[in-house]
Amino acid sequence: MNDITISQPYHGLLENEGHIRSNWGLSHTTKPAVYVEPISYADVQAVVCDKQRFPTPVHPVGSLLSVTSTIVNDGGTMLCTRKLDEILGLESDSTGRKVVRVQAGCRLKKLNMWLQARRMEIPFQAEIGEATVGSVAVGDTKDSSLDGLGYFSAHVVALTYVDDKGKLRTLSDYNDGIVFYEFKCSFGLSGIVVECQIEVRPATLCRSEISFEVFQSPEELAHRLISKREACDALFAIVFLNQLASFLDERFKAGFGSVTPVSSQPACEEFRIAKRLAIQHGFEGVEVPQPKELIYSRHDFVNEYWRPSADERRLDFQFYEHDIAQLTRVIVDSYKFTKEFEQQTGYAPNGWATYFVHRPEKEKKPFGLYSGGSGISFSFDPICSNPVEPRWQRFAQEYNKLAINTLGGNASPIQTQWLQPGDVKIPKKLAYPRFITKYYEQFLE
Repeated sequence: MNDITISQPYHGLLENEGHIRSNWGLSHTTKPAVYVEPISYADVQAVVCDKQRFPTPVHPVGSLLSVTSTIVNDGGTMLCTRKLDEILGLESDSTGRKVVRVQAGCRLKKLNMWLQARRMEIPFQAEIGEATVGSVAVGDTKDSSLDGLGYFSAHVVALTYVDDKGKLRTLSDYNDGIVFYEFKCSFGLSGIVVECQIEVRPATLCRSEISFEVFQSPEELAHRLISKREACDALFAIVFLNQLASFLDERFKAGFGSVTPVSSQPACEEFRIAKRLAIQHGFEGVEVPQPKELIYSRHDFVNEYWRPSADERRLDFQFYEHDIAQLTRVIVDSYKFTKEFEQQTGYAPNGWATYFVHRPEKEKKPFGLYSGGSGISFSFDPICSNPVEPRWQRFAQEYNKLAINTLGGNASPIQTQWLQPGDVKIPKKLAYPRFITKYYEQFLE
């Protein structure tokens, strides 16, 4: 570990007049005593060191996209990294790997566009382009990726952070091993990330076959997902469980390239815009095309979304990770639960986002999601278009018991709402008092 101590006044944006902050979906609000947007690493150090001016806990945020209460830090210090957003360049690390060095507040869309111009890519294809590098380096993500592990932090090979004493430190996989891997499971409770090194590779094209299918039973639906996944390089699906139907995106490797071929236009752009709008509105009221033989640059499908108003349809969801061996049971039991709930209340979620994620060996993901050792997981995530709909909230709370307690699914503190103590377990050794909010305190053990 490298230590660098810097002491200087705080220069970035500072607001301490009691403004209320909300997440993207407007479902959670908080009133921090101080809100700051640092413009340098020294600013972050100054915030952590000065407990009088910047009250504990200090909690880092990026674009405030999380659907849970992870943003809530009433009376504490909310530190937003969005002005630390420089892409510092491509280089080779100590092991000879090609990496991009980037600051924590850089949005994934910006990073993807920068890499696209240089014919490079990160293996993880994000859906939400506003997510910031620092947030996803120590948080939870998922994607049905081509030729790579399906979560962002797996591709972070080194990072620089400010610890609870205000010191600037660097960790890497090749120097720090398990300490580095544990840090990436910490949700910002071990320190505030200011910079990352992410492994990159030559840019590749993807070919998608899009279809919509209807099934006679949940068993048939599950069998189809399994067979489709085995027949392609990666599969993404939106399952309309109560209707026993599914939108399927079968993805295949299509060679090297960083630009969507002219032959795929305008179909590619029409599909991208429709998909983006469907996600923006929580898969309600948007018809998505079903193009065939669609070849495109993976960069182009990292989308950005506008911040909605309270009266707009907007995406809300839950996140559960299961081992692929449990897929049929999860779908069958979830179908039964959903149909019974729909009969009682007249309500069912708009769909279930289904990703298939390759997991690494245990030592490289020691805690949280994807920590079950080498294998394949799938996420089965119910979707809603109104975060404050009472029936959706009731559904999610009751479904938590099925998905987590009965089916053994793993949940995320940033993407699974209405969790109870014990639903998520974060080792106490990963959390330092300067960074522990009341929300995360309930999960420490």
